[in-house]
Amino acid sequence: MAGLEERVNEEKRVLIVEDESVVALMLQESLTRIGYCVVGVCFRGEDAVRMAADTHPDVVIMDINLKGEMDGISASEAILSSMDIPVIYLTAYTDDDTIRRAALTDSHSYLVKPINMRELFANIEMAIHKKRRAQANRETAAVPAPACPCGATMVCTFAPQGTRMVVAGWICPACREFRAA
Repeated sequence: MAGLEERVNEEKRVLIVEDESVVALMLQESLTRIGYCVVGVCFRGEDAVRMAADTHPDVVIMDINLKGEMDGISASEAILSSMDIPVIYLTAYTDDDTIRRAALTDSHSYLVKPINMRELFANIEMAIHKKRRAQANRETAAVPAPACPCGATMVCTFAPQGTRMVVAGWICPACREFRAA
């Protein structure tokens, strides 16, 4: 895990849903050590849905086999249908039916235990990046494009800012006039 400690440089919030307390504690400690903010740990699907709504994490790490009425797949369906929070399954179950059922939830990824922290780190970063990019795209789409003095509709441009892309301004595809955001 050497090198991961320096990778997380802005607050990224993670909810852990794992019914094995030893695994949950190890995940919490490992993710905290590399810079993630663990907003909660829960052991049941029903609690995961409630905690996700209360804490608004950037990503949920979800075991599939949970105690209680709601398993991890059902909890993920509830979270994904009502909140824009990516879910990463982390499970020991690899049977075809479980994988097919999980795939129907549109979760971000499906990782098989035992846990490889580098693989988990990569999947968390990818999930958060995709979520933030999609959110920025929705926000940009909500802003009407201005008209250029030449009459053409301007196009939104982006520039890197740290690990994210942000709106830099507008450019005219016809005459190349640029307006800063």
